[in-house]
Amino acid sequence: MKNVGISRRALLKTAAASSLIVGAPSIVSAGSLKGGPIGQGRAPIADGSMMITEFKNTKIHSYVSPNLTGCVTTHIIETPARLIIVDGQRSVIFGQQIREYAEKLGKPIDRMIVSHLHPDHWFGSYQFRDVPLYSLESTQSEIDALGDYFIEISKPSLGDHVPIEKVVPNKIIADGSSHSVDGVVMEFTHVTDAESDNMLTIFLPEEKVLIAQDMLYNNCHLFCGHGNFEGWQAGLKAMRKDTSYDLVLPGHGENTGSRQAIDDALVYLEFVEAAYAKVDTGDELKAAIMDRYPSYLASSLVDIQNLFLFPKK
Repeated sequence: MKNVGISRRALLKTAAASSLIVGAPSIVSAGSLKGGPIGQGRAPIADGSMMITEFKNTKIHSYVSPNLTGCVTTHIIETPARLIIVDGQRSVIFGQQIREYAEKLGKPIDRMIVSHLHPDHWFGSYQFRDVPLYSLESTQSEIDALGDYFIEISKPSLGDHVPIEKVVPNKIIADGSSHSVDGVVMEFTHVTDAESDNMLTIFLPEEKVLIAQDMLYNNCHLFCGHGNFEGWQAGLKAMRKDTSYDLVLPGHGENTGSRQAIDDALVYLEFVEAAYAKVDTGDELKAAIMDRYPSYLASSLVDIQNLFLFPKK
């Protein structure tokens, strides 16, 4: 196995040498869905798509950005009287569309929760800077230290989609804590050494929903740039054993209402780990991944991960 024990600063400098996004964001009109396993439907939004999953007293609105921005997923938990936003997108423009969509629901926004450091999950939080912003303490520290840098290196490829300044979470979520908003209970878990070094998952016990965010992707290429194959696989296996939830919501790709994505992710990680051990260049690894997964979305994530796995010396 190759050594990926490189400092975060060195990795970020490597990423800065190349565009973090391939092309400009595309416009994808919301389509139609003929229902789903828990009563799902669609709502229109200018870019990307919005899926709505209904429960007895709660709705979850799941927005997926266009393919060229990585099919990043933001979830809006709609309680009887309030709204909770989970993650804020790579784009402040898409973040604003989510904000406008949320305001049309006619309920106050109680908070936004940021699941981890990667900027595709917090750039759009700039459009929610007037509401309490929650994260793990480690994520707060990471965004505070690296947020300005992420913004600067993203301007050439994202332009107006980049926030003019970082918005650092101002409320801390502790590992193992439980919050109740308008009667909806959320249980928080700090996951380490997976897709990112520090990540937050959210369990809604009454709805039997796990908001896994970037612990799980659905029909998208996984970002393996941190090289945490064993830790990520261990986390997914623990997730698969857990029978307390019926629905798992991903951080990239659509919510299909199925746990099958967990098995798919485990197979994907096993394949990439084995392929990575055999190749010498990013081009070789990308070719192997594309040959095995030609239909997966968010292929730009493979290019970004390879900047990390094969840093220039």
